[in-house]
Amino acid sequence: MMLVDNLNRSKASYIKVCHRDDPKLSNCINDSITILKPYLKKGIPELDVPPLEPLLLDAVDLKSGNDATRIEATLSNLEIWGPTSFIILELKPNLNKNVFKFKVLLPELNVVGRYKADARVLFFNLKGEGPAFINITNYKFECKLKGNKISKGGEEFLEFEKMRLKIEVGTSSIRLENLFNGDPVLGKATSDVVNENSNLFISEILPNLQQALSEKFTNIANKITLRFTHKELFPY
Repeated sequence: MMLVDNLNRSKASYIKVCHRDDPKLSNCINDSITILKPYLKKGIPELDVPPLEPLLLDAVDLKSGNDATRIEATLSNLEIWGPTSFIILELKPNLNKNVFKFKVLLPELNVVGRYKADARVLFFNLKGEGPAFINITNYKFECKLKGNKISKGGEEFLEFEKMRLKIEVGTSSIRLENLFNGDPVLGKATSDVVNENSNLFISEILPNLQQALSEKFTNIANKITLRFTHKELFPY
């Protein structure tokens, strides 16, 4: 296996070089990303790559519903754990056009944050504020990375446009603590109803999650491709 630390650069044994004419180019790039994954969780200081976990989301305001199911809630201080557990299901690189298409599985994401709610779910009134815990499993997304060659110091580098990403919903569960100020009977009954209708909450979080993942993955890709030349990463 050829590594970038042969390139007279800073130590980067986590970057695997893939030759353009490799008949198994997709496998090589997949292997390269797999090698990189453990480093992404804690960050890569020498490349100025911040930790991918926890992934921080902006506060989410939920306002939707009808007489039977009405939600007015705010989810804040959201931290996402598990993004680095992603598994690439399919990878289609086109080095001539500098386009990379992926199909990716997120086996499990755990969301920790705070909630403040005044809602009605299936005729249950829901009021309270406190810790919120959301578990998301088997979510998939398709994404596309489009790169453009730029010139710096007489060398060519690859800079990616913002990743296009669309998440397909898997399964989810949600737990809200301190409902009705901790009343064990009302809190338990309402929590069960909320969990059975967790998709109402998840559907509001998804746009922020897609945005955060898109920005993070694009940023990480550019930190690498703007540090090493195109020929260094994909030699002939």
